[in-house]
Amino acid sequence: MKPCRIFLVALITGCLLWGGYRAYRAQANLVTLSVRNMEVRRVASKLEWQTWKRIIVNNNVGGKVTLNVHNVPLDEVLNIVGLQTDSRWTRLYPIYSTRKSLAAFNQVLQGNLPPAGNGWLALQQLAAWQQIGLGGFANTLRAENKLVSAQLVNKDVAFTALALSRFSKAQIVPEDGTEGFINLKLQQVPFEKAVAKVARQVHRKWGQVYTLQPLNAATLVQQSVPSSADTNASPQVETNQLTATQDGKALSPDRALEALVSTMTPEERQQTLEQIASASQTAALSPAERQQQMQAGSSAAAQAAQAAQQDMESRIENRLKNGTVDQRIAHDRAVLNKQSGAKQ
Repeated sequence: MKPCRIFLVALITGCLLWGGYRAYRAQANLVTLSVRNMEVRRVASKLEWQTWKRIIVNNNVGGKVTLNVHNVPLDEVLNIVGLQTDSRWTRLYPIYSTRKSLAAFNQVLQGNLPPAGNGWLALQQLAAWQQIGLGGFANTLRAENKLVSAQLVNKDVAFTALALSRFSKAQIVPEDGTEGFINLKLQQVPFEKAVAKVARQVHRKWGQVYTLQPLNAATLVQQSVPSSADTNASPQVETNQLTATQDGKALSPDRALEALVSTMTPEERQQTLEQIASASQTAALSPAERQQQMQAGSSAAAQAAQAAQQDMESRIENRLKNGTVDQRIAHDRAVLNKQSGAKQ
């Protein structure tokens, strides 16, 4: 074989191996990146290159980012970026009809278009947790497992999107005018597969995009308001605050809560509803009554901690009194070996 042919084969083989390695890393959403004081949009571009994911940074998000990560999942990297730029990240799954509507969706996320009038009123509604006033129960309602298990029968698109939003840090966003009833029976399937089934049943396409939005307010668009008389005055900026729109499609609070607990087991649902009811009762108390309840809870927690401390001290004392030196050495060595094995 001629040297040039050998070189060509080696080059093609190297390209295939490199492409396969990049494809694996992109599929696993792993990031290796070291940057210092880099503008957030440049960082997002580098993350896109490594993971093959679309990341849209809203116009109102800015700042410098410092990262030094090796084989870290994209979600964790975005958490770091969000902390350094006062932003929040979300993974969105638009269900859309045409490429034009998908382009409008991306423009809305970036802040160049308002949701109303461009087909994406769903983006103008408050997050489900704020919509039904759950506050600190967001983590309770979110599923720890990113795999979806759900059984939904003849549910509309808004109900289905909200029900599935409990899984992972993701949200299904249907385009305006998306109609149909969803029937799903899923058992431990990836979120993307659940989205694909929803899109198929309403005869729509679907996509995936990550977005960084301002942390302090749900502001998607900033519009310049022209001044009336004073032409020398600087243009005023009006931030469009997102509110729960009453467009006839938004779920009522009771219906939204029903959607969020619909994918839970009966035990999880009962526990969650009891916790929400307890929180509602606490919120209805006067400040003095609430303070008294908090003090009572703190006292009970302190007593439980003290009892646990006493129990541990008693066990240590019994071991020292009743065990031999060799037994104590053997016990301590076993504990150390167990801890060392767990770290590995």
